[in-house]
Amino acid sequence: MRITLVAERAIPCKGYGGTERQVDWLASELVRLGHKVVLIAGRGSSHPLCEVRPASSKAECRAAIPADTDIVHFNGWYIDVARPALYTLHGLAPERVTPQMNWSFVSAGHARNHGRETFVHNGFPIDAYRLSAAKTKRLLFLAGIARAGKNLNRAVELAKSFDFPLDIAGGSRWQLLQRSKVRSQGVFFKSLGRRYRFHGMVDGEEKLRLLGEAKAFLNPIAWEEPFGMAPVEAMLCGTPVLTTPRGALPEILDETTGCLFDTDAEFAQAFAAVGGLSPQRCRESAADRFPIARTANGYLDLYARILDGENLP
Repeated sequence: MRITLVAERAIPCKGYGGTERQVDWLASELVRLGHKVVLIAGRGSSHPLCEVRPASSKAECRAAIPADTDIVHFNGWYIDVARPALYTLHGLAPERVTPQMNWSFVSAGHARNHGRETFVHNGFPIDAYRLSAAKTKRLLFLAGIARAGKNLNRAVELAKSFDFPLDIAGGSRWQLLQRSKVRSQGVFFKSLGRRYRFHGMVDGEEKLRLLGEAKAFLNPIAWEEPFGMAPVEAMLCGTPVLTTPRGALPEILDETTGCLFDTDAEFAQAFAAVGGLSPQRCRESAADRFPIARTANGYLDLYARILDGENLP
């Protein structure tokens, strides 16, 4: 099959960029399965296995689509084209989901939040993550720290209330003074002290080390998370997840990979329980449920349905 994948930003990404990572990994897996892939992405993009065409606007994206492509899979731009196309939404944007387009989402909960049914879970190159059975006493918060929905404020308060050290990655402490909602919560001042250790934006070996060494991955989100890539990355390193039951997280976690909580009393029970979870079983569960091969096959099924003339529900 001749497949065109579309992303808005540059690939490969550095630091924060879940959508771009998914498109990068999907392209590699589709090529491995024998398909011809053209990647349309932000300027400066490259990929070792497929042709890359740069685009920095909707017009450039439209012009870059190959005339002989069988299907276009949009993960950004989301332009209407007169050819078979799939549109995967990675964020929360109900206003974008027009009825005439074939939309897919990254979890069942994500689809429901947009009034639709079709979804394919995100996938990961399992071998890029290593099991770490040796854990420290520290918990890890890894997300865009200035995004109020990620709820660093709650993480900081839980660390103080339950007396555990917390590693914080995903931005510098100074960023907490730049967003009005986070600034109003006083997180900058609450997180002063030796209990809290900021690591800035992390990637590569530093990210793997933090994910692997943590006693648990703390994810007290306060928004309808479409999927939750960082929690799954933690699981793949053998680190269980403590998270609120928002968005996709109830379908991402199982009994071997972490615990859900809402109130402080529920957190106390969850915090005690994660210490008994096996790092090996945690990784095995995530590796079985979220390999990039399963994601690629899920999308190939959707491509075939669209090419057969089906309108996705």
